[in-house]
Amino acid sequence: MINTHVDLNIVDGDFVFNPSLSVEKLSAAKVIGQDVKHRILESGLLVKLVKQRNRNGIAPVLTDLELEVEQDDRLKPGTILITYNSDNTLSIEAETKQYGLMKWAGA
Repeated sequence: MINTHVDLNIVDGDFVFNPSLSVEKLSAAKVIGQDVKHRILESGLLVKLVKQRNRNGIAPVLTDLELEVEQDDRLKPGTILITYNSDNTLSIEAETKQYGLMKWAGA
């Protein structure tokens, strides 16, 4: 199978370098995961979670985030689940069209 998904590895807004000081590359499902993370960060929806203290206020924001993530055409529609964890992080589960079920924790 030809790997059509390749990207540079970015962590905390900066490139990640390997020991030979070349920028690390991501491939396959890791590219989709990084793109989902950036889509969420750039959506501006996380700001709404900061002020929420109860589940009734958090649930609509998670739905909005799921709808935002669902716009990625590499994911199967209706399979995105975003969970707000007790440590104030997000866990994301989605079915990709090419790589199957993917889970990202601590986003």
